[in-house]
This record gives sequence, structure tokens and C-alpha cells, in this order.
Amino acid sequence: MDLHIGEGRLLAEAEAALPMVLRQLYSDRLRGGSMTEQDGRRFFLLSDPAGQRIELRLDTAALPQPLVARTFTNTTTDRYVVQLADTLSPEEAGQLLSREVGELLAVRQRSAAEGQAPLEDLLATGAALPAHLELSDADLGRVGEFDYLAGRMNEAGLPAPERQEARDRFSILVDESGLRPGAPADDAQSHAAEAYAADVRLKIVRSRLREEARDAMAELALPVERLHAADAAALAGARAARAARVQAPQALGEFPMPGLRPDGTPVPREELVQTAAEAARQRTDLSSRTLAELRARQAALPAGRHPEFEIMIGGGAALAGRDPDVLLVDARGRWHVDPIEAIVQSADQVRHLRQSGMGDPYQFAGPQERVPLPALQLWEDTAAVRGPLIDGRAQLSIGAEGRLIAEIIPADGSPPVKVEVQGSPLLATGIPPEIVPGANRQVPTVREAADVLAESLTAAGTPDAAAARDRLVALPGGEGHAAATLDVLADRQVSEALRASEDTRVESATETLRATAAWEQARAVAPGRVLMGDEVGDGDYDPFVAKDWVIAGVGGAAIANAEIILQANPDARVFMVGKDAPFVLHNDAQYTALRREHDAEYGGDGRLVTFNGRYLGAIGMVTAPDGRVRLEALDSAGESFGIEGDAYLACLGRVSRLPHALDSMEASVRSAGGEVRGELVFDGDRQYLGYRLEFEAQGLQHTVDVTGAASRMLPGNVFSRDDMAQLAVLDGKVAPPESGNVSSGFMATALQGSHLARHRAAERRQDGPATAPAVTSFDGRPPRQQGLREGPSADGDAAPATRLAGTSAPPAYTTPKEAVHAAEDVTRSFQAWIGTDMGRQLADSDHPRISALREAWQQLPPHDLPEGPGPAAGPYGAVAERADAAVAAAVAAGRFAPEDVKALHSLAQAAGTHSARLSATTQPGTAPGQGTPRLPPATAPAPRVATPPPTAPRRPGLSA
Repeated sequence: MDLHIGEGRLLAEAEAALPMVLRQLYSDRLRGGSMTEQDGRRFFLLSDPAGQRIELRLDTAALPQPLVARTFTNTTTDRYVVQLADTLSPEEAGQLLSREVGELLAVRQRSAAEGQAPLEDLLATGAALPAHLELSDADLGRVGEFDYLAGRMNEAGLPAPERQEARDRFSILVDESGLRPGAPADDAQSHAAEAYAADVRLKIVRSRLREEARDAMAELALPVERLHAADAAALAGARAARAARVQAPQALGEFPMPGLRPDGTPVPREELVQTAAEAARQRTDLSSRTLAELRARQAALPAGRHPEFEIMIGGGAALAGRDPDVLLVDARGRWHVDPIEAIVQSADQVRHLRQSGMGDPYQFAGPQERVPLPALQLWEDTAAVRGPLIDGRAQLSIGAEGRLIAEIIPADGSPPVKVEVQGSPLLATGIPPEIVPGANRQVPTVREAADVLAESLTAAGTPDAAAARDRLVALPGGEGHAAATLDVLADRQVSEALRASEDTRVESATETLRATAAWEQARAVAPGRVLMGDEVGDGDYDPFVAKDWVIAGVGGAAIANAEIILQANPDARVFMVGKDAPFVLHNDAQYTALRREHDAEYGGDGRLVTFNGRYLGAIGMVTAPDGRVRLEALDSAGESFGIEGDAYLACLGRVSRLPHALDSMEASVRSAGGEVRGELVFDGDRQYLGYRLEFEAQGLQHTVDVTGAASRMLPGNVFSRDDMAQLAVLDGKVAPPESGNVSSGFMATALQGSHLARHRAAERRQDGPATAPAVTSFDGRPPRQQGLREGPSADGDAAPATRLAGTSAPPAYTTPKEAVHAAEDVTRSFQAWIGTDMGRQLADSDHPRISALREAWQQLPPHDLPEGPGPAAGPYGAVAERADAAVAAAVAAGRFAPEDVKALHSLAQAAGTHSARLSATTQPGTAPGQGTPRLPPATAPAPRVATPPPTAPRRPGLSA
């Protein structure tokens, strides 16, 4: 494992700390703890009291805020991975491991009892309590964290400063767990409500704590005004720092999680199919309405023009980031058409799906049960109808006047429609197509093979070669192209010219052409019996067309299609042929279970036979005694493996290529001598959001963003091997193989979509460019950031990677003038609110929350920040916090106009964003976190408390 020095120290400290954490906190539930290395993996080998083997691997990763650690739980195979944020100091490893191991054990215990996972955490700030007063898995992990810190507080062998630090951390954890009221004492109603909730939580959690932690709780789980002076001071500092920290913005629209009834209660499992069907109907209806509106708009436009839209093409799990203001064009494929009954992961394996807001896997599946497909269909359809929608496909092209055009082919069979694309379209069209058996992966498609041969013939420089090249270029595409190309190559002079070529790709191209020609011939001779795996996965096949099925491949697609065939045809037998199944398959909830049911080697009924260690070539055909054509598996030299069947299914992996929606666009740019460039893009937390493409030809440039599963396979004609290697490392972090997930799977894609949505929400709040770096200085020069792909800039320094629409951390200011304008925006937001009826009524109110807001406002520095951006972040953060508190009270009062409350909320957002951007900003020559020298002054007035116009006699103030 290639780690930076800091990550290496963190991982080493974590590996050293884990045995101690296990010994002190969990020795009654976990035993052993020896470090083991196997097949390139380094993990701790443990066991439970019953002797069940447990594997636990530690790792570091770039985690999205506010996560500092996360645990992938696989209760199916008892393999677990704990990831620590690579920004942590090594000294924090023990505390976080105490929490993550506690959470891991809670998941494991609940899974064994087939218990339902609580949707909400009990240990959370505020007065609100969940409907069911029980500790969640995360809460139980926090119990271990309390026990760990209490032990360090009382460990005589530790130096006094370290014991005090443990005490301070314990107190901060009390605060973050809602175990003391956070509202000020002079806000009697709010303080009492939060104190009641804290008391309820304390009564529930106390019985879970060790004696040392209970004693510490008695001292520290008190309102701040009752703490010892030193404890109160430490807590005040922690609260101030927390208020100034960047808060991850909500995703676009802040929609409720799919899977709820209209009254807000969860859809029960027995109603899933019915509810999914209703969601599908609503989606179809919305698609029809959107199409009708689009056609009406088109009718009102002059010839040659089309309605203008921002557009997203494709959906699936990427709909977790669905922007309600963007036209969605989605073919409703993959999980809407797949005959399989459930995804291959259990609810425990995809439990982080909740964080994406896409859905709760435990709502429709037990901990070790696979999540049913109707649940995914319900989630996707619910997200899809949040904005304008057309069910169908789209193709992008560049119009005569240089405009980017999307031609939409509706799924209802009605005529195509066109729109002019505004901004950069977002593509989430899923995984690319599968490769033909025997095709060379260096040149995997007929089109690429033809291009290679044409280049080689051009380089030959002879009249015969030039004539052959012209014949190749003139050949029509589609089925039969490979065989026609081979006919051209059969000419002796042409073949001699190619044999003389020094281009090593010529042989690879010829290999692909022969394999494709054999494949197309077999499909013609045995129609319906020679299939790509995706045809079965899309339900576009007849399961009774054959009894004996040969599946080329032993990977995830092969085992999934084997399950589909075996379930659909009770008489079918399946022979899977290929290399060895990847490690991740042995960890999902499908692979081993299916083999135990049907593979005699695993004790099954013998309907599934697996042949490992075979390297396949092109498809073969043999004639049975009855004259029927049968299909057989051949090796790379064309020799038979002796494995044949009535049908042949290709599941040998996929071709890394640009999405099909870009075919026309790519062809036109390249034929015009233009260039297609690509760049990996990340948000401020270094989460991979996808890649950005730049199409440039004849002075015109268009950009396209690609996310979701499509972004996990980089086309080799755009990206370098270094890009691919970098992405492979990131994929292993997003979806560790022990978890049973893959980076192109549902959970990882939904999480990626949610990161994208949060980033775009931050962008909209700031009304700033998507390309701003996360940290920069006022001279506009960004510091280098590890983990980002960098390209050359004009002055020779490395420029930051192009961002894909937003980051979860607002970008820093690049000039003093920009910061001044933002401060002015905050003042204008204040003035807009104070001018409302609500603002005029409350301007001189003595309500504690209004008084707190007034006091915070009066502490704001001048707009030109004479003391620099750092010291100003806290005051603006305080205004945001107090304005949000006033919004909560106003909503609870229920007597103010919604637009007035919205104006106050806008003030909170503006102040919070300004605070966050000030926090991210450094001065020229100053590294982030090293302080902020004085800035050269910029001319601007200081914020002032607006003087309201004369008001009517005072009414009662806010009531909480």
C-alpha cells in the first residue's frame, strides 16, 4: 500500500492502538488480534466467544466532512474495514477506534438477532427526540468512545496534560451527544426543553457505560453554567470553534428521503410493490406532461431554434444528486428492467446508503437480506419526479451554429424532440458495454480496430495501401463491419503492407476483428442463443431457448446472469468458464449463497458448474448429431476446452469508452481535427465526483461532466494510465472489496451523487464559480493539494484540477474586493429582513434569541477586514448561528409570514457562507492555519445595524 508519510504514521499508530482498545474495552466480545497478511491484504484476525473468525482491516482515506472515520460492515462474511480520515493526527486513532469497533459490534449483534436498525441517532444535539428511544449503532459506538476517554482521564501513568485533554474531549462529546442543554440559560423555554431531552438520553445511555464513564458523566454532563470554571472555559472554546467550522450544505432542494408515505411515515415492507408501482405511474405521467410542455415551447420558436434547458442524461443511483431545476432524460434502465430479484448486497453491506439520502436499506430488508429491486425502483422514481423529466434516451451533438444540441428519443415511441443545452450537461448513463469474447483489450472494438488499420495503411505510403485505406473508411458500420474489413485485409498486397508495419496495435486490431466476425456469425447461425450478458440483465432474452448455457466469465455479471437463468428456467444448467472470481465476489451476499444452492462443489444440486483457470478466446461452434448448432468455449489459440452448450452468454468485462450519448459529438470533433481532453475532478473534501470532458474544434469549446458508474471506467483514448491508476486506488477506498461492494455499484454511486448535490448547493448559495479551489490566498494563487490531478498553468505552476460542479466546502476568496462584496451581501440580507413585517416587529424585541442576534451583529468587523479574514470568520459564524436559532423559534411560533422567515433564513445562509469562505482564506505567503496578517485596506463601509422605520406599538416577541 502506497501511503504518504502522514498517512503511514496514522495507520501505524492505529494498528498499534487497536490491540489496546480491544483489550481494555471489548475483550469480552473479541479475542485474538494477531496481524495477518494474505493475498496482499493486511488485517487483524479476531474471533468472537463462539470461535467465529472475524477479519478487521484498518485503512486511511479522504473522507467527506464531517466524517472522521467510517466502518464498512459485512456481517455475511464477518469481514470489516475501518477507515480513518487521512487528515487526522496519529494521537486521535485510539479514540476513534474505540467508537468504530463499538459500532461494528453493535451492527454485528443486531444482525445476529435480525433486529431493525434505528433510523435516527438518539445521541444528538437539540430538544428533538426520535420516535423510538433506543440507541443506534452509531450511538453504541459513542458509548465505547466515552469509556475510552474516561479511562484516559483516570490513567495515572499518563502525563497530566494528556489526562486533561481526555477530559476536555469527553466534555465536548457530551455536548455533541445532546447530553447537556446547548441553549443559553436565559432562554428558559428552550433551555428547559433541551435539558429534558438530555436527561432522557442520559438515563438510557448511563446503563451502557463503564463505572469510570458514569462517574465522568456525573461531573461533566451538566449545563455549562454548573461546570467548573476550567471545564466551562474549555467547552466555550470548543463551541466557538464548532460554530466557525464549515458546515456541509444540504443537498439541492432538501427533499425527504424516498420511501415515505404522504403523511411522512415509512412505507412498510408489505406495501413496497404497490408503492413502487404508484411511483412508476407518477413518473410516467410527469414524463408525458414534460414532453407536452416541451413540444408546446418548440412550436412557439422560430425555425432552427429549440427550447433551452440544463440537462442530465441518465440516472440510476446518481439520482441521489438530482437537481430539481434540470431536465432529466433517463431511459429507466438497469434496475427497472433487470430480472434479478434483489441486488447482490445485503442491507448491512450498504448501510452507508442512508448518508446519501437515497433510501434506507433496512426499511425493506433484514440485516443480512439482499435489498429487493422494487426498493431501488421506488427510490429512483421518487427522486426522478423532483423536476422536469422525460423517460428516454438522448444524444448530444454540435449544431450548425456551434450550439450544443440534445436530441431526445422518448421511451413512449413518440417522435424525437431537441433542446439547446445550457451549461455543461451531466451524464450518468451507467456502465459501458461488454467486450466480445476473444477481442483484444488494447483495441477492443471494431471502430478502434479499423482506425488503427487505416493509420497503418496511411503510414505505408503505397498506392495499394492508400486504396485499401479508402475502402476501409468507406465501409458501413454496424453488424458485418468486422467481416467486411477482414475481406479487405485478405488482399495479398494489403496484408504484406500491414505485416511490414511497426505499429504493435495492428495484430491486436486484427485479433479483435476476427473475434467479432466469429461472434456475429454465431449470432446469425444461432439467433437468440448467442447473447451479451447485458441482454439477459435487461430481460431481453428467452430463458427457455436452451437447457445448457455456457457463460464466458466467472465475475459479477456472470454469477448474476447465472442466477437469473437458473431461477427463470428450472431445467437449465449453467457452465461458467473463465479465470478466477475476484475477491469482492466472495464477500457479497449472492455469490457463495448461489453456489451453495446449485454448485455440487459447494454441496448444491449440480445445476451450476464453474470452470476456473481458463483464458477464453473467440466463440466456437460445433454441430451436434441431430444437426443443431451448439456453442463452445475456446482458448486464445482457438482450441476447445470441451465445454459446450445450447446457448452462449458473454460476461467477460467491459470496454472502457466514452458514454454512447457522446458518440456524435466525439466523431464530429475528431473529424474536424479537434481534440477531446479529460480531467478527473474532485470536491474540496477530495471526493471523486466524476470526470470533465472538453471538446474543442475550430475555435469552439464545449464541456461535459460524467458521473456515476460511467465515470469509474476511463476511456483510454482520453485518459492516461496514471489517471486510471489513481482512480483504481480511489475505488478501493470508496468500495473496499471486503464490503462486498464495487465502486460502480448502487451505494458508491448514490454517495457520489449526494456529494455532487451538496457541492452544487454550496455553489448556488455562494453564486460563485464551480472551478474555485477549496483553499486559496488573496493573491489568487492556490496551494498544491495532494490527491488532485494537476496540469500545467500559464506561469509554469501546477493549476488546480477542474471541479465538477461544486464542492462540499465553500471556496476561499481570491481578492479583497470579492470578500468586501460578500460582506455587503450579508448586510443587504440583514436589511431585507429588517424591512419585513417580522423584522420591524422584532427589531427592538428583548426575546433572548433576537437579543443574541443583535449582539452578534454588533460584533461584526468592517467590511474591509482590517484584521484579516481569519478573525472575522468567528463573528460571521456567530451571526449565522443566532439567525438560525431565531428562524427555529419563528417557525415554532407559527405566526410570521413564510417569506419573512425565509428572509431571516437567507441572512443566516449568507453569514454562514461568508464565515466559511473567510475560514478557508489565507494571506499571500501564509499557509492555511498559520494566522492571517493584516490585509491592505479596501474601501468599503462597515456593516451597520439597520434602523427600522417607526413601528406600531410593540406586540409580543417570539415564542419558542
